[in-house]
Amino acid sequence: MSNPSSQELTANGHTIRRLCPGDAAGVARLVEVVYGDTYYPRDLYDPEQIIRLNEAGKLVSVVALDSAGEVVGHYALERPHLEAIAESSDAIVRPEHRHHHLMEQMRVLLREEAIRLGLTGLVGYPVTNHLFSQKAEEHFGAHPCGVALGLWPRSFHNMPEPLPQRMSLVIYFEYLHPPRQILHVAIHHREMSARIYRQYGIPVELREGAPAEGTGEITVEYDAAVQVGTIRVRRVGADTAAAVRRARHELCEGRGAKALSLELPLAQAGTAEVCRAAEEEGCFFSGLGPAFASDGDALLLQFLVEDLDPSLLQIDSPFAKDLLAYVDSERERVRKARE
Repeated sequence: MSNPSSQELTANGHTIRRLCPGDAAGVARLVEVVYGDTYYPRDLYDPEQIIRLNEAGKLVSVVALDSAGEVVGHYALERPHLEAIAESSDAIVRPEHRHHHLMEQMRVLLREEAIRLGLTGLVGYPVTNHLFSQKAEEHFGAHPCGVALGLWPRSFHNMPEPLPQRMSLVIYFEYLHPPRQILHVAIHHREMSARIYRQYGIPVELREGAPAEGTGEITVEYDAAVQVGTIRVRRVGADTAAAVRRARHELCEGRGAKALSLELPLAQAGTAEVCRAAEEEGCFFSGLGPAFASDGDALLLQFLVEDLDPSLLQIDSPFAKDLLAYVDSERERVRKARE
């Protein structure tokens, strides 16, 4: 929530600052005006929930106010687990106040808040049915590190008509406090991984994989609103490959997930073995997640229930296009290997 150290900016007759409790109802009205009742996540329709999340640090909201003090813009950092990174998300500006660079100014303040909080970096998930949000991430200095296929439903955010397939996202990451060096286990996606890391100018030291020992630890989440499951491997153990297999089956067969994400900790030697086992089960390379794991970076894999056509995705960055081509080739390789 707003505090005395928070900066306040002015731009084109607008005031930009951290959210105060009295702004929460205005944020909810803003969401309804721009998106009707279709916005996801639903938390932004509830002023009390907006306040609670900001007080807990799980949401760090910045607002833009017009000359009358009305909330006309919102941008936030999402930190549901209070991890070392945050998602830059929920960027909303009333149509009549666009073209005043409010989003850029709100992002400046958000970035300063993230640095003040000591966060390692910011992750963004721009959509692929247009190029605007991808161009914005590029403008803010983020680099593409993955592509998430079919992660959102065909209809959301007050779209005039449903998409022909589930929405795919490009994963962008910006370091705020980059590490001096990255240590991770060698995987068979070495060439593409090296290309991703070269964007950030951080040296990577590879270590050879080794069989995992002991008991592993995973967490499993399911978001029914978008029919997406997430499996995060916290600690790789001898039982991890089997645990991931069971979780995938439960999410897809038991709970109706249309897509799932699998995050494997690259700093742990057993990850290479778990990656191979997951690919035998139909998971495929999706990218790298800098600082996604508690002990470093994560290897990102996906599993899709519904097929999709990657040629329908709009991609701005030349490297992101290469990433998409690689992700799709891996999806096809894994599919053929299972036939």
